[in-house]
Amino acid sequence: MQDFDRTTVMKTRLTAFEKICLSISSLVLMFFVTCSSPLYSFNPWNDANIYMTLGRGILHGMAPYKDMYEQKGPLLFLIHAAAALISERSFLGVWFIEIGMAVLFSIFAWKTVKLLSTPGKFAILLMPAITALTYTIGMMDYGDSAEELCFPLLTVIVYLVLRDSISEPGRLPSVRSAFVIGLLTSAMFWIKYTFLGPVIGICILMIIWTVKPRAWNRLVADIGMFLAGFALLSLPILIYLAAKGALQDMFTAYFYNNIVFYSNVTTYEHPIVNIPVIGRFAAMFLNLMSTCKMFPKYPVFLILCITGVFLSGRHVRSRAVQVFFVTFAITIFIVLSGNLVLPYYAYISVYLAPFAAVSASFVVSRISKRIEEHRMPVIASALCLALTVFSIATCKNLFMLRYQRADYPQYKFAEIINETPDANILTYDVMDGGFYMASGTLPKTQYYCYLNIEKSWLVITQEQDRLIGEQAFDYIITRRDSYEWNGYELVAKEQIIYRNIAGINVINDFFLYKKIS
Repeated sequence: MQDFDRTTVMKTRLTAFEKICLSISSLVLMFFVTCSSPLYSFNPWNDANIYMTLGRGILHGMAPYKDMYEQKGPLLFLIHAAAALISERSFLGVWFIEIGMAVLFSIFAWKTVKLLSTPGKFAILLMPAITALTYTIGMMDYGDSAEELCFPLLTVIVYLVLRDSISEPGRLPSVRSAFVIGLLTSAMFWIKYTFLGPVIGICILMIIWTVKPRAWNRLVADIGMFLAGFALLSLPILIYLAAKGALQDMFTAYFYNNIVFYSNVTTYEHPIVNIPVIGRFAAMFLNLMSTCKMFPKYPVFLILCITGVFLSGRHVRSRAVQVFFVTFAITIFIVLSGNLVLPYYAYISVYLAPFAAVSASFVVSRISKRIEEHRMPVIASALCLALTVFSIATCKNLFMLRYQRADYPQYKFAEIINETPDANILTYDVMDGGFYMASGTLPKTQYYCYLNIEKSWLVITQEQDRLIGEQAFDYIITRRDSYEWNGYELVAKEQIIYRNIAGINVINDFFLYKKIS
């Protein structure tokens, strides 16, 4: 490695103070912003509870997809199985994982800032505020989303690509970095493959970067190491599923059904989206505008990021511009141009937060030139504290602090469900919002809860209706009280006010049906 290369690598190394500052601030932040935290009595989010139910099932010998149907990737469920080893009846294990990912994000975001610019002595004091903004944009919902687990991995990938593009003679990732990128890409692929937009963008850039210096041998070596890293994680996952007899079920649910049926579910009716090709770009634009309107912090975040790109040092600005705009464009197109677009889909794009941190670092550097040095720690700390407190205070999840476990319909229904030993329950027209965890039960049927695919793939509802007709369930949880099933009676109804992803209070009704003895 040349002297310039060594200087570049040394520049991004963190001091002990920096590591401690970033780690502690991440821990404090995650104490407030995610309902998986011990500060909250329960995490009521549907997706998080589905992941935990599958994780709990895995610990008890059940096979994902085969015994418990879901549409996300197998690694997501294996991660929650690890979390369930710590606690099956709470999200404590998930919280530890979330903290770890937040620390990883903060560290590599700051390393990227040091790579792209020359931050002032006190600029790091503003980094917790940028992390707080990233985690309180609103799209994280109640915590434990697949996006939340994956965007830190993309932050690491972007850092490696930028670092090597200015420090490696061939301007391509080193073979070591290519291996790590392959490993991280594999993790995201087996969690939710629509997150691979940034990696696709980077692959396109690597080919472009290879043309001029004709570094084809280096590109081939990088591809080989990337595939090796990808295989290192993929093979154990595939072997596990094969051993469980669930390999075909996984391909059907995770790939075929997602592509063929899940993509047929539509969430908008604007006529322009029906125009071939143009409709996809129109849908992307409409959904991006809707996202910015629903989450006011998001356009602020994007402005800070774009500003940070052009504030990057001259030696890396060209690469920063290319990586930012190419990966962002492909990411937004993939996640926001489909038929089914949920409000939190754009959250994966916050992997670009280091660029926003460059903007914050620039502000601190400019302030420090006009303020006496001994006053800067106080001023920077006060600014960081104010911005962090504002971000946390505007996090919708604080609303949930008003509830104890006994207030949730999940736990009220659990008292009734637990009167029946080894009860078999079904969440019929509602996702698993924690009813299995609260009652300590596990699914006894493959299609154990409502998912977003039922309207285009009727298999789930048909099978559930068949089993209800056979009175296979002891209890059925629904959102409506108008069902008239033979052999079942309505025994309880509960209501609770949640704050939805847009921060609006909504009333949720739940109904419990019991099989008549």
